[in-house]
Amino acid sequence: MENVLELLFENAAGRAFRITLNDPKPDLTPAQIQSAMALVLSNDIFDLEAGPYTISGANIITTDTTPIELA
Repeated sequence: MENVLELLFENAAGRAFRITLNDPKPDLTPAQIQSAMALVLSNDIFDLEAGPYTISGANIITTDTTPIELA
């Protein structure tokens, strides 16, 4: 099973941006995630032509891959 941390940002016009991080620590707290997202915003990495971004949400996405043997 693989885990991905998805960080979601949005501006006032509804334009969304997401950052995905593979294999996040299993014991991350919501406060740690929000703090990291605030750090991203404070470093102005987004194109501000579209307006300032805010934190929209975060998700842990878990996927399970099952290989299929082809004859």
